Amino acid sequence: MSYYIVNAGMSLAMALFLAGYGLRRRNNRQHRRLMLAAIATTSLTAVVLLIAVHAFAGGDFRVAGFFPRAPQWVVLAHRIAAGVAFLLMFAMAWTGYRRIRVWHVRLHFVFFPLFVLVYISGLLIFEGTR
Repeated sequence: MSYYIVNAGMSLAMALFLAGYGLRRRNNRQHRRLMLAAIATTSLTAVVLLIAVHAFAGGDFRVAGFFPRAPQWVVLAHRIAAGVAFLLMFAMAWTGYRRIRVWHVRLHFVFFPLFVLVYISGLLIFEGTR
């Protein structure tokens, strides 16, 4: 069941990021609200994932309900990319909050494609039932 909760959370976060990105030039206040909601959703989803895997399943993704369909090196690459995207997400939030526009714009060229890659690869790499 945690697989479906994580997928729902990441899907909601992706929708919020896309909506916020689309409003970045037209309505900056709404852009900020949607992006903060996406960050909160992503963070909550990550906490749910970590608790499901490490607190309830002893660190075993299969016991937690995440069954990889790809080789172990692909799963590892996904996890590394997810960690980098998670950190970049907060760097984006910081540069946006501090109004450091040059870095905020530069970071979005890395963060946004990486987040989309992590989202799609998570959908393709894992399945919820066997």
